[in-house]
Amino acid sequence: MESLFTGLFRRSIDGKNRVLVPSEVREGLEGDDRRGLFFVPSDECVSLWPRSYLLRYAQEQGSDPFGNQDFNRSFFSQSIFRLFDGTGRIVLPPSLVPRFPERELMFVGAGLYLEAWSPAAWEKAQGTG
Repeated sequence: MESLFTGLFRRSIDGKNRVLVPSEVREGLEGDDRRGLFFVPSDECVSLWPRSYLLRYAQEQGSDPFGNQDFNRSFFSQSIFRLFDGTGRIVLPPSLVPRFPERELMFVGAGLYLEAWSPAAWEKAQGTG
């Protein structure tokens, strides 16, 4: 059974680039997905995918590993797995820290995955900033 991610949560990023993932998110994960999340960069935000969702996505790309080589290299080389620590925090990959200059991020439920937005970018995207 896949997780369903809903809601909007604002969280601070600490001095070690850790952020507390909302308990509502962590409690909705099952099986191997409870270990952590994949950070998948996109244009305006960073998507956070459970392992099961990324695996299903990879399988849907087709069985020919050479058919999508350029896309696969670009997409999967930028997808970074991060484990939850004992308190439910996750460390941001260093390459993604500059996306959150406010030292805060918005976790945004997007159905089968989450998105992480800088608060300013989120407000702009919503037409409120």
